[in-house]
Amino acid sequence: MSEYMDATKQNIDKEKLRRLLPKGTSHKVTNEIINLINSMGESTGIMQEYMEESFLHYLPMLRGTKVSLEKYINAIKYCNLKRSMTNIQAWEIVFPEKYDRLRREGKSIDNHVAMYNATEIVTKIDAQMLLDVKIQYAPALHMAINKEIELMQDDDVSPYIQHLASKTIIETLMPLEEQKVDITIGRSDEDKAAQSKMFSKMVEIAENQQKLIEQGVSIEEVQRLNLVIEAESEDDDYIDVEDDEDDA
Repeated sequence: MSEYMDATKQNIDKEKLRRLLPKGTSHKVTNEIINLINSMGESTGIMQEYMEESFLHYLPMLRGTKVSLEKYINAIKYCNLKRSMTNIQAWEIVFPEKYDRLRREGKSIDNHVAMYNATEIVTKIDAQMLLDVKIQYAPALHMAINKEIELMQDDDVSPYIQHLASKTIIETLMPLEEQKVDITIGRSDEDKAAQSKMFSKMVEIAENQQKLIEQGVSIEEVQRLNLVIEAESEDDDYIDVEDDEDDA
């Protein structure tokens, strides 16, 4: 979230909320709404001051929508919660009575969570939160890109590291309209483990290449490696390494 949100107590009352609501919106500000706002911290376990800042920060999103203040408050709580827990866990905290009822009736909770996660107000808040984080860490991103450029141009590192650096730069700086966005909701543990294993293998390959170069092995010999994709099962892929000399 944006660094200018200093998480200070906002003392939100009916008069202040009416004054801060976006122009053109007509929301009924009641004592019940104020109570919901003042209990956001208690109901989520997140610092109340932070939740109030979040509530006020995204208020302009209500302009031109028919989303009620109660639904907006729930969306704020849900979006903040799921930044550190699963969607289902966040939904359970925000809608405990619905969660308990579905469990008692033996009905699927996943479907309700998925539908709520795709609602307009939730997707808008999610997108804005992501943008705020990017703005906050823009200096770090600039430093990271410069480091990737250094690696790409550094003849002392392996060609594979240079390739990874150049690939990272291309993917980071490619115009958004040219990127294919693939959003996966609720990635499985198996997917995460497979990706982690693949990344670890790539790092291992790069480190081994660097050690060989430091020992005096020529780059041409070091690069005589094949990356072979083998499947442990029909659904799982991993990277293995074979040396051309072993096949001779």
